[in-house]
Amino acid sequence: MKRLLMLVVVVLTYVSIQGCANSRDVQSMAYVTAIGLDYQDGLYQAYVQVLNFSNVARSEAVELGKAVPIWIGRGQGETISGAIAETNATAQSRLFWGHVKAVVVTKNVMRQGLAGLNSALIRDSQARYTVLFYGTEEKLEDILIQKSLFNLSPLDTMIFTAVQMNTQKAYILPMNANEAYAYLNEPGGSGMLPEIGINRDTWYEDKTIKPMFIIRGAYFFNGYDLQSHMHMLPLKGMRWRDSKLDVTPVQLIANGKSAAVLMLGHPKFNIKLRMERGVPRYDITIKTGGYLGELIQQKSVQELQTMAASVIEQEVMNTYKSALSKHTDCYRLQLELYRRYPRIFRELTSNSSFFLDESSIASLKVKVFLRTTGNFKGKFYTEEKGGKA
Repeated sequence: MKRLLMLVVVVLTYVSIQGCANSRDVQSMAYVTAIGLDYQDGLYQAYVQVLNFSNVARSEAVELGKAVPIWIGRGQGETISGAIAETNATAQSRLFWGHVKAVVVTKNVMRQGLAGLNSALIRDSQARYTVLFYGTEEKLEDILIQKSLFNLSPLDTMIFTAVQMNTQKAYILPMNANEAYAYLNEPGGSGMLPEIGINRDTWYEDKTIKPMFIIRGAYFFNGYDLQSHMHMLPLKGMRWRDSKLDVTPVQLIANGKSAAVLMLGHPKFNIKLRMERGVPRYDITIKTGGYLGELIQQKSVQELQTMAASVIEQEVMNTYKSALSKHTDCYRLQLELYRRYPRIFRELTSNSSFFLDESSIASLKVKVFLRTTGNFKGKFYTEEKGGKA
């Protein structure tokens, strides 16, 4: 009797345990790597990019330069989550969202506000805060089928690798979800998304034009609402705001001609806030260093550092004035006031969300330090020797 009872217990235990019955083989799932969102005719349009990892994995069996197929799914709905869920209906395989690395939204979506995007994407258990966020005015189909050099997969493009951070013309750096939402949630209009675009006139394969990704500018937000859009050139001064910037060229002009090119990076942008008759005033200091990239006219290191500091000051102020015309706080000055004097911030923003003017930046000081003149012999400045080599 005891043996029969034990047998019944064992059988019931095996039956009740599901084990791996609900699991899926790795090769049987479809891995979503990017999401594109648009808004048309009162409905959200969701595009999902799906890649076969057997085609993009690094192995000897993969032929370099061979075209990698890209699958695009499209769904629509009254909400963002509803539009994304619509793609599951005809996917044929289970969609796995844990490998999403980039989210691209159109200007139509940004005009609707990004609050729904936060709720739809970040609440999902498979979502990651390391996802890179971009805005665009390109067609989402063109964005999601874009490949890299040598026909490498989209995973090797700037939109996934954030390679813009290591190029020499990085004014706007890619932003992950964690950083993007942190600033979107802050008062003072400090939110920003980089604009991803497609350059169609730089790269060729033989004589065939090959489009490539490029950062074209940035979108600025007041809370989750779109505030303004600025192109890359007017935003040139913003590169001195981000300490993550590895290296960027600074061209120096003397007597109307190019004198030198300095390669500078990792700037330290320090803001000191003081109140002057109830009005906030900001004293900004910038410190950056680098090396001499090219010397065209004979200039001493001290002269080059002074000229570079003047160029940086001009870039920072030109960007600030361009942003003022769009009621945009590109340097997050209002956020500094909110964090230090929240009561005064609320008083100043009671009638208008933007209170900056041209006199808000009371002073701007820039210090440039050249660590080396390169492989050629040359005197370089050291603080210990008072400017003498």
